[in-house]
Amino acid sequence: MLEIDALAWRRMLSGLRAEARPAFRGRVLVCDLFTMIGTAKVESLIAGCLSQEGLRSTVLLPRREPILERLYRAACPDVEFAYFNKYLAAVHRRPGEVEAERLMGNAVTTADLSGIERAGVRIGRNALSKVLRIRREGRLDLSDQGVRSLVLGALADSIQAADAATMLISEVKPARALFNERGYTPAGEVFDACLLSGCDSIQWFGAPRSDSLMYTRYRLANRAMHPMALSPATWAKLKSLPWTEKNDQAVIETIEANYRDGGWYNRQKLQDGKKRLPADEVRQLLSLDTARKTAVIFAHILYDATFFYGESLYDDYEQWLVETVRLAIANPRVNWIVKVHPVNVWRSQMDDAPLEQLEVQALTQAFGKLPDHVKIMPADTPINTASLFDVADVGLTVRGTIGMELPCLGIPVVTAGTGRYTGLGFTIDPGSREEYAQVLSALHLQPKLDSETRSLARRHYYGALTLRPLPMRSFLLDFNANTYGLKDLAQNTRTVPVRTWQPGEDLRTLAAWIAKDAVSDLLQDEQRALPENDR
Repeated sequence: MLEIDALAWRRMLSGLRAEARPAFRGRVLVCDLFTMIGTAKVESLIAGCLSQEGLRSTVLLPRREPILERLYRAACPDVEFAYFNKYLAAVHRRPGEVEAERLMGNAVTTADLSGIERAGVRIGRNALSKVLRIRREGRLDLSDQGVRSLVLGALADSIQAADAATMLISEVKPARALFNERGYTPAGEVFDACLLSGCDSIQWFGAPRSDSLMYTRYRLANRAMHPMALSPATWAKLKSLPWTEKNDQAVIETIEANYRDGGWYNRQKLQDGKKRLPADEVRQLLSLDTARKTAVIFAHILYDATFFYGESLYDDYEQWLVETVRLAIANPRVNWIVKVHPVNVWRSQMDDAPLEQLEVQALTQAFGKLPDHVKIMPADTPINTASLFDVADVGLTVRGTIGMELPCLGIPVVTAGTGRYTGLGFTIDPGSREEYAQVLSALHLQPKLDSETRSLARRHYYGALTLRPLPMRSFLLDFNANTYGLKDLAQNTRTVPVRTWQPGEDLRTLAAWIAKDAVSDLLQDEQRALPENDR
């Protein structure tokens, strides 16, 4: 059935293959080390359109993958392939193992390792991220010899991948690079090697709404930035745009609609089985004291992308959660809700693993029974996230999406990490653990945000979550396709059904933006994105 699917893809793209190609201007490296068929098809379309910009593609695969290669050739007949196993085989592993042992040294905590770089490649965070992800744990105990051995092996893997990536980049000499996964080994090492060589690297990924994708341009200076962050140039542009109360209201209506229609992050099925409940019912279900303010701690997935973005006040997401709840226990003048991330359910399904609520386990291990003023909202709760908007007086996160939403509603958010929206003027951003503790000890005194701060947050939301997501108009990556009932085609990409398919404006504009030296984010047309009554 995979052959049939590949043949149908080739037939659909005959028009794209037939297009004349301009003179060679440079090479783009398409990093497909963690690819699936659906994502490979998206990248094949982008590669085909980049050919029209004079950029020829070299696709990096882990090894020979005949089906994937056919998909790329269907869109881009002059595509070339590189195989990472060839470059890994050319690197002697033993020196890397010796170096890993030296780097581990007397490391006691992950903080001793997370900042380690080797010739500019961030091998420490890559190794730790890999082990956390494999073990599906929130913390790594380096006193455990089994864990220490895994981290040592992951460090050696990262060193070997870094050397292989350097060799690859020196051969391919890309002018641009395209990534879907750009964090975990070995993609993380290839990503850093590209940036260190001066190659602009574009990450693409699914937007919160499943009909759109987002694209982020990385250079060495912003490599620790979260992919959903706004570039400084875009943020400056947004702050200069005319803005009215109608624009403010449009943002509020968008936030409400996202949760009302069930489309918000529903490629991860975050809204499945959830209901919007009135505030009184939420307070009753959670036994909240109506005389107190309510703070909601929005937990992160403890083992996913823990070390990828910015700087954090705590060593990892689990430590942040435990220490935040410790501070919550010490402040009974506030109702505290620990909201376990709902993506736990989807992630467990994707990993074919049982649902584990590591957040609850970590808190039980640290505190046993929690006091009455601290409540747990589990991942599989039937309560829709938006139900908390009418209950929360304050939100807490390291750098989650909620920090972009709640300030739009006048609800202050306390952050514990940089790299996404901290410092832009609409969140409370303690600079140390001590300052963080002081803020939480006085959280019952925290006022609502003023109108100026709310408006600033709404401009940011509009740019980051309205203008930056680009609708897929001439193609669609269907996150729930389940084509032929095959696991390999659980996600699949299809083009708009026409007799002779050609790339639409969505793909042409993307290719032109990748090819040029842009400093602003790729945005939808501002006029089309403005509310109808403000055009």
